[in-house]
Amino acid sequence: MILIFWQYFIREFEISISQASDILSQVGFFLLIMILFPLALGPDPKTLTEFGIAIVWIAAFVSVVPAYDRLFLDDYAHGFIEKAAHNAQPLGCYAAAKCLCFFLVTTLPLLIILPAICAMIGIKSSIFFELALSLLLGMFGMTLLGGIASGLVLGARRAAILAAVLILPLSSPILIFGCMTGLALIETAPIKPYISIMIAMDLSLIVVAIPAMQLGLKNAIENN
Repeated sequence: MILIFWQYFIREFEISISQASDILSQVGFFLLIMILFPLALGPDPKTLTEFGIAIVWIAAFVSVVPAYDRLFLDDYAHGFIEKAAHNAQPLGCYAAAKCLCFFLVTTLPLLIILPAICAMIGIKSSIFFELALSLLLGMFGMTLLGGIASGLVLGARRAAILAAVLILPLSSPILIFGCMTGLALIETAPIKPYISIMIAMDLSLIVVAIPAMQLGLKNAIENN
């Protein structure tokens, strides 16, 4: 099972590298939002610091949500998922590898440019590690939610709208606790409770996401 997962992961990683323009587009969209928000709020450092954490989370969320509905779409359209199912390959391993690869190639570039973003909006460099950790946990949970939504709407009409409708309300707890973690960091308050909650949410999503994605993929194949 681990070998199959690894083979799927290598395949997805190679595809992601060959489609690097999509990753650059998401990073560019993230940067654009981060530049526009300070322009709208004004140059006051105190205001930027107060809203900076929320801006980072909103920008990260908005930059990746449009890609969730296409998570399995290309493989579905080219018949790869159907071929894997007919060869008795575990679709759960495929879905998990797909989500993990998507998470890495979309989140790591954001973390790389995060120090510059923090400096731009007045967030202290001393809290960068904790902020990056909370963002890492939050983006992982959002990727799992995106995988569930993408699997459930695969093959449906207006899949992008349906995926967004599913993701937006379900991701609210992640955004809330992510922002609360950042605010606690700014106020030098303990962040362990918020980090623990985010870890618990991610673990719960892992348990739910893989069977849900597998069910959605099988349903899409049967209704094709």
